[in-house]
Amino acid sequence: MRRRWLRRWRRAPPAVRVSIGVLLVAILTLGVNGIYQIVRKPTELFFPVSGTLYKTPSETWRVYAPIFRRYATRTITPELLAALAQVEASGNPLVRTYWRWSWALKPFELYRPASSAVGMYQITDGTFAEARHYCIRGHALVREGAWNDWHACWFNALYWRVVPSHAVQLTSAYLDLKVSAILGRLGVTRATSAQQRHLAAAVHLCGAALGATYVRQGFHFTDTQRCGDQDPRAYLGRVDAMQAVFARLAAAEAGGAVPDTH
Repeated sequence: MRRRWLRRWRRAPPAVRVSIGVLLVAILTLGVNGIYQIVRKPTELFFPVSGTLYKTPSETWRVYAPIFRRYATRTITPELLAALAQVEASGNPLVRTYWRWSWALKPFELYRPASSAVGMYQITDGTFAEARHYCIRGHALVREGAWNDWHACWFNALYWRVVPSHAVQLTSAYLDLKVSAILGRLGVTRATSAQQRHLAAAVHLCGAALGATYVRQGFHFTDTQRCGDQDPRAYLGRVDAMQAVFARLAAAEAGGAVPDTH
């Protein structure tokens, strides 16, 4: 059988052999590229089930409200944590970013995830690297410390962005840290609760640098400012709308009935 294929290969016209060779190289390259990207971002292996975990606002609140409440701070409220989770991923802890082609001349970068973002809050590698040094204890921000420091964070190295409780705590800690740092650095002492929540949402979408710009501009974005391909003003509007939805769900829950909110 092998000899027969070799004879056919030798008899094939040069153009056919070149075409087959190019096709095999392309298939091998894409295969290696895919393996490389999955090794670099193993959460892509969850794609067979990730599409089944999207939730309506009422489902997100029913499943995760205890976690939102546990890791809320005075600035980062349960409703804000819920709103960000819904806007970013519809409450899906395994949500993935789309893949895109890249024509950069880099090995194994031909086809790759558009972002390093992972999980319900789409936490990027850079944010994760910083946020994992913190935790929330008693609704307050705490930094990691020595193993025998009872007031410090423990087991931070075990954080995983696709675990809902980890993702909520990481997000709450990171945003509380950044809001406090930005307001302190700019000498803003009278920001309202709503302004602080808007700043937290702006930092979540745009990063701390543009979050500081947002504060310098009087807690406003201009018509032309963008965070990636998103309009930050529209994003803040969606977060506000979802906060209102979750506030109603929380109120209804406290009253003994949960409305059918979609």
